[in-house]
Amino acid sequence: MRPLIILTLLLLCGPLQAAPQCADFLGALGAYPKGIEYLGCRQEPELQTAPLIATYRVKGAEAGAAEGYLHHAFGMPRLLFICCMWDSFRHFHRAPQSGIGYEILMASEETPVNQRSQWARIEFFYITVSVDTLEP
Repeated sequence: MRPLIILTLLLLCGPLQAAPQCADFLGALGAYPKGIEYLGCRQEPELQTAPLIATYRVKGAEAGAAEGYLHHAFGMPRLLFICCMWDSFRHFHRAPQSGIGYEILMASEETPVNQRSQWARIEFFYITVSVDTLEP
């Protein structure tokens, strides 16, 4: 009888995961280019899914390498110039090992620079990686 109880408990508790914590999410997913600088993580409890948001920045001269890394590692779309900034649009990636879902976004600060060849003139691009802590 006792092995049956233990097996039942393991089956019931197996899918449970610890609640995600603020962290360097890109670092948790693997090594990333040195040009990407981790700025920190915060929670936004007033938003619907109370996401944890890790923020990064990369100098304009190194943004192409960062974009390439995010595209190849996670399938993030290439950045497009829309109105007054470069934007990748939000992209969802689920880590196969942990099952955690990450929302990845890369965008420049507001800029008149509308040619990729001139990205070095943009001081910083920003990357956000979000993890929801509540279901929508």
